[in-house]
Amino acid sequence: MKDDFEYDDEFDLNSFEDEEDDDDFGTTFEEDLYLMIREKLRDTIQEFKSKHPVALKKLDNAVSAFRVNAKNTDDSKFYPLAAKLLSEHIKPLTEDSEEVQEIYDNMQADIARFKNQRAHGHEGDYYL
Repeated sequence: MKDDFEYDDEFDLNSFEDEEDDDDFGTTFEEDLYLMIREKLRDTIQEFKSKHPVALKKLDNAVSAFRVNAKNTDDSKFYPLAAKLLSEHIKPLTEDSEEVQEIYDNMQADIARFKNQRAHGHEGDYYL
């Protein structure tokens, strides 16, 4: 009876420990950073839209409408380009709103990390 059961390495409980090291699912630093910037923008808009509905509604619309089309570009070039274009896309909104200006300025600290991974990104208040 014992010989009828074939041990399958996929069900080895110890093999799950190795998978924990691959939590990034193969994403690059650039992709992680770009996704973090987008997440911070989304979280900031959600957190403060009741305090500044007009300015952050415009920002939300701009971020939601933003698209990048750069075929055949690897991650190391695509994501810094996407972040730069996103920044340029929302920059006109800074003229109408001090809040969007502050969000834009804080976002620039994160964008700088594309060139210098050791640079400190923005942590804190008005850009979550």
